[in-house]
Amino acid sequence: MNPARRVLLGAALALPTLLPARAARAQRTPEPAGTEGHPLVERFALGLGEGPPWSIQLARPATPPPAMGYPLLTVLDGNGTFPLAWQAREAAGAAGVALLAIDHPAEPQHDPDRRFLDLTPPTPAEAFGPRRDNPPPSGGRERFLDFLEAALRPAVAARLPLDPARQTLFGHSLGGLLGLHALFTRPQLFNAYALADPSIWWNRRSVLDEQAAFLAGLRAAGGRLARPMDVLISVAGVSRPGPYRAAIGNGPGGLETARALAAIPGLRVGFRRMEGETHGSMVPGAVADALVLATGRMPEGSAPP
Repeated sequence: MNPARRVLLGAALALPTLLPARAARAQRTPEPAGTEGHPLVERFALGLGEGPPWSIQLARPATPPPAMGYPLLTVLDGNGTFPLAWQAREAAGAAGVALLAIDHPAEPQHDPDRRFLDLTPPTPAEAFGPRRDNPPPSGGRERFLDFLEAALRPAVAARLPLDPARQTLFGHSLGGLLGLHALFTRPQLFNAYALADPSIWWNRRSVLDEQAAFLAGLRAAGGRLARPMDVLISVAGVSRPGPYRAAIGNGPGGLETARALAAIPGLRVGFRRMEGETHGSMVPGAVADALVLATGRMPEGSAPP
């Protein structure tokens, strides 16, 4: 087993399953071993205008910065994914990568439904099926990306030197959906995306309309990206059980999106089906892959779609 995945799988046993469920999000993940008071780890709250701030964790590498600055891996759902990334950074060969984790929002105002608001497009109640009479909030993704671009990135750049050409985003589930939206509508924000089981099914697959517009815009502009980029899409090898199966249906998913993106010159695309893993259990391995991608390498086990 890959050393990074061995470390991550062990760490995952102590973490709540990363599912978009109210009960799971209400639990707070314990501090990762060795980070409390660690001189390389900083925690702070940061907001954008009115409303509660987000909870931020920033881990500096122990090594001096390269001439161009540190590569940065930004992880969503940070209370669950930061411990995984912290514990496996060295084993993944990513000791020189800075880690930035964001969660929704800072204590003591934690609201588990805030995740839905931050990561999704405006979604009509009827799109929630059985939950249409009590839908979660939605539609806050533009404000969240504004926060990331206008407030968080400058705050991090003031704390440590960053390489603007080595910015990677990791998102799982709804976080993966947000990552696709960022790629399709604000491609300048990151140059690499590691997206694990993105919730393409959300809002009747409206993100596929954004994908079509993105591809059409590229064709109109000559068919090539302004700069090279990397995208890694991973999917669980075991189908989601229960009510999610009806919501997801049998429409296009991560593989189809990876294939569409692979046709773009200048965009390096990897795809990985994580056999034997569920939507929740795939997270440790996907975080390990994101660490590798942040170093500029495609992870072992991924291949062109």
